[in-house]
Amino acid sequence: MGSLVFNQIKLAGFKSFVEPTDFHIEPGLTGIVGPNGCGKSNLLEAIRWVMGANSAKAMRAAGMDDVIFNGTKTRPGRNQAHVTLTIDNSARIAPPAFNDDDILEVMRIIKKGGGSKYKINGKTVRAKDVQLLFADASTGANSPALVRQGQISELIAAKPSNRRRILEEAAGISGLHTRRHEAELRLRAAETNLNRLDDIIGQIEGQLLSLRRQSRQATRYKRLAGEINEYKALLWLKRWISAIDTLAAATENSTECENRVADTATKASELTRRAAELSALLEPKREEQIIAAAVLGRLNAAKEALESDEEAAGAEIKKLESQIKDLAADLERETGIVNDANDAEALLKLEFQKLSAVADTSAALDAAADAASEAIKARTSLETDYNELTRQAADQNARRESAGRELSQAQDRLDRVLRERENTQDRLAGMSQDGGSSGNLFAAGARDALNALEAARDEEQKLAKALSETEEADQVAREDLAKSRQVLSGLSGEKTALERMLARAQAGTFEPALNQCKAEPGYEQALAAALGEDLDAAIGGTANLRWGGAKPSDQALPAQAKPLSDYVKAPTELTARLSQIGVVDAGDIDSLRAELKPGQRLVTLEGQVSRWDGFEMAAGAETSAAVKLKQQNRLAEITREITSAENKVESNQTLFDAAREKRNAAQEAVRLARRALPDLERAERAAGAALSQYETDIARATAERKSLEDRLERLDSEIKELTAQRDSAKTNFDGLNEVEDFSGQQAALSEKLTEARNIADEASAAYRSLKNETEARASRLKAVEKERADWARRSETAKKRVEQLQTRETAAKTTLSAATDGPDKFADRRTKLFSELKAAEDRRTAASDSLAIAETELREAENAARDAEQAHSAAREARAGAEARKVAAQERIAETKARINETLSCEPSELNEHLGDLSPESNLSENDIEKKLDRLSVEREKMGGVNLRADEEAVEQEERLTAMNDERQDLIAAIARLREGIDELNQEGRERLLKAFDVVNSHFGRLFTTLFGGGEASLALTESDDPLEAGLEVMARPPGKSLKAMSLLSGGEQALTATALIFAVFLSNPAPVCVLDEVDAPLDDANVARYCDLLDDMKQHTNTKFIAITHNPVTMSRMDRLFGVTMAEQGVSQLLSIQLNDAEKLVAAE
Repeated sequence: MGSLVFNQIKLAGFKSFVEPTDFHIEPGLTGIVGPNGCGKSNLLEAIRWVMGANSAKAMRAAGMDDVIFNGTKTRPGRNQAHVTLTIDNSARIAPPAFNDDDILEVMRIIKKGGGSKYKINGKTVRAKDVQLLFADASTGANSPALVRQGQISELIAAKPSNRRRILEEAAGISGLHTRRHEAELRLRAAETNLNRLDDIIGQIEGQLLSLRRQSRQATRYKRLAGEINEYKALLWLKRWISAIDTLAAATENSTECENRVADTATKASELTRRAAELSALLEPKREEQIIAAAVLGRLNAAKEALESDEEAAGAEIKKLESQIKDLAADLERETGIVNDANDAEALLKLEFQKLSAVADTSAALDAAADAASEAIKARTSLETDYNELTRQAADQNARRESAGRELSQAQDRLDRVLRERENTQDRLAGMSQDGGSSGNLFAAGARDALNALEAARDEEQKLAKALSETEEADQVAREDLAKSRQVLSGLSGEKTALERMLARAQAGTFEPALNQCKAEPGYEQALAAALGEDLDAAIGGTANLRWGGAKPSDQALPAQAKPLSDYVKAPTELTARLSQIGVVDAGDIDSLRAELKPGQRLVTLEGQVSRWDGFEMAAGAETSAAVKLKQQNRLAEITREITSAENKVESNQTLFDAAREKRNAAQEAVRLARRALPDLERAERAAGAALSQYETDIARATAERKSLEDRLERLDSEIKELTAQRDSAKTNFDGLNEVEDFSGQQAALSEKLTEARNIADEASAAYRSLKNETEARASRLKAVEKERADWARRSETAKKRVEQLQTRETAAKTTLSAATDGPDKFADRRTKLFSELKAAEDRRTAASDSLAIAETELREAENAARDAEQAHSAAREARAGAEARKVAAQERIAETKARINETLSCEPSELNEHLGDLSPESNLSENDIEKKLDRLSVEREKMGGVNLRADEEAVEQEERLTAMNDERQDLIAAIARLREGIDELNQEGRERLLKAFDVVNSHFGRLFTTLFGGGEASLALTESDDPLEAGLEVMARPPGKSLKAMSLLSGGEQALTATALIFAVFLSNPAPVCVLDEVDAPLDDANVARYCDLLDDMKQHTNTKFIAITHNPVTMSRMDRLFGVTMAEQGVSQLLSIQLNDAEKLVAAE
């Protein structure tokens, strides 16, 4: 059988592979090498990622978005990454949906914040489709064929149940597990739907019972509704005629009001015209009055301006006097500044002459510098001699101290080795000898633990069988309880509906006689037909319709008739009436009619009535009274049925509780038995482990004794060597004690050095003092020159300011002289202005008097016009009222028409068609018709709630019930098919797993022997009898050692054993590709060679393509080709390749 072939993987933007990278997966052994941290493992993670890995942690990332290239200092990050795996499907073993193409390109794309998308040959698919594609090919994101760093250790440390996964991969049932899980989910959903469907079917059956009873009430209700509609049509016809008459009267009144408005408008117009004429004559007089007032106002303003000018002139004089004083003060201040500048200039000139007269000190400064330089040279020479003498003394002391440390270290090493030899002798003397008695005890304990475990497993199987029986009994009891509850629920619902309908029918001021009558079952129709609407009357009291009671008659009924009072329990007020109603068979009523006496009547159970006066009522005319009587009897019957149903529910509940208690007890027993199993299994494993540990300890003790003896020999040799080293160090140290003493020379040289340092310091200080004085004198000369320039500038500015102030002072004095001549001119202007004011006031008075007379005449004319306008307004209001009444009549007609359309769904002209047997000319008033409608409505309401769609709903519910039952059968069949499918999957999985176990176990034993050069190893299924739930334990015996679990082997042995197990899986069901990420890291060179030999063997016997990520030179040399992953640019991986076989051919050709 062929398999999928992986040919190439393409990466772009995935982790450190930012640039598009093609990695060709060639047959044979492919090695990937490169420094740590350059991105080698990213290739393995890319393969796992494109196969559908959904764990960010497995990708060494905090979130799945972290697989996208995040950028470096020189490169920006990417917004998406994609990996494409090219697969050869020539063997046509892909799932049917993808099996039409020779080449499959599986692509996974991820965008930041947008999640992943999968495509196969450009078509978008689900992640599950991709996972199943690889699972059916015995590979996938979590395949043991993709061995990441540390996975060998995880396989070694894994629990047996987790280790079973690699056996499932070998059996090729990874996809089977997924399908079984999906089938189990569908099975649970189908069982839930079946339970829900059973509940719905029970509800529908209860609703059908109620709907069939409701359909009989709908017929009576529809007849009453027809009569109500006829009387409504008559009522609205009368209202329509009344509305038409009201509109005609309103139209006539509106015409009269319109004529009155026209008359009043003419009179008002004439009076308004007269007022307008008077108003036109008034305008010139108003203008004259306005002009006179304006002239007077202008003169008053001139008066105020004159007074303001006088005040302004006085203020100006005061302002000029104050300004002259301020100018005199400023002139005095600026003159003082000029005098201060002249004084300062004289002082600074004198200081500058004194500083310039000081002699030049440059020669003295040079002499002081030379003296300081000579003193410093003498001090430096002495410091050099002193430092050399000090260095010689320090070297001599250092050699002596070094020899002392060597002697001390040699003595310490010797003492430490002596102590170690003493401890080794003590450990060798303290080791005990075991004759094997402990081994016998451990073996006996392991047998006892195994026997206890097998007995507990037998007991658990018996309890599980008993649990299955109690669960079946519990299921039967639960179904019986559900059915009885369903019956009780239906009866309770029907009772509630009947009580609600009877309660609505009984609502009112007086209780009707019907509520106090109790007819035997079957006689309800007879009672209702015989009494009719008389049953609505009250018993006694003050009601308008009531039964007051009468003495029973002595008249005998016909011989074949029995009094209705024998079958009806009723108040005594009805006895006289009931005793004169005879109940007969339908066939006898015609022959007995002639024997009736006055006041008597005959009735049948079907409701046929024949009265003494010839009145007849046919059977089958069901009345509201009959319905209510049947409802009362049905209510009593339902009450009895509910009591029986409640007893049945209680009984079934008791049985269910007992069954549930037995099931719970069985579950608890199974739980306890199963909970004890792990402890016994652990005890059995612990006993076996203890036996293995004892054997290991014996072997370790023997090896340790041999090691201690070898160690004593080595320590004796070291003691001899260290003793010789200590003696040599002591001789060297003693020879260094006789040394030259440098202390006297150092003391004499130190005194000379101190004297030279003092002379140098004094010469340097004299030089610095002379230099500072010279620099200070030069700095002060520059400052004096700057201050003289500043005072000259300030003096010049002050002189210019004095000239400006003198000019302003002269101008202010001239202005003040002119201002003092103003008061004489203001007196002449005031006399002339007062004369003009007197003439303007006389003119304004005359104009105001003339205007007042004209305004009085205008006001009288306007009042007359206003009265006429008010009369016209009243006429308009009367017209508006008439128009409003007309509009109201029109609206009433429109509203009446709308109500007719709303109530009867017809036009007013069609009302006659809805009258039925009623006449349009009926003498009934609207009030009489409304009372009739109220009575009919009350009668309809007394029927209680009526479902007019009961017949239709009953048909719908029957169709729904039929469909539900069909759906229930389909669900039952689907559940059976799902259970059968799950059983088949489990059976197939067990068979394939056991077959794979045998194959893998055979390959594992052979590969183990090959890798270790001997020994033996095998696999074992533990923890459960079901292979699908069992664990996988690895037992191994390297050459020269005892058989033990893999977890008890050494580190190197564990790594080789786990590698053999992985390769055994390959041989049983080879995966298309195997990636080994630094699997050889924990192996020494000898084991690496065996590991490479095994790879060569696997390459020859399988079609698996091997990719080995390694740092080991031995492994690199055994590869067919190498790919190098480099990171020349920080954070960016690149892929390089070389074909080793081609390189060897080139070398051979040369």
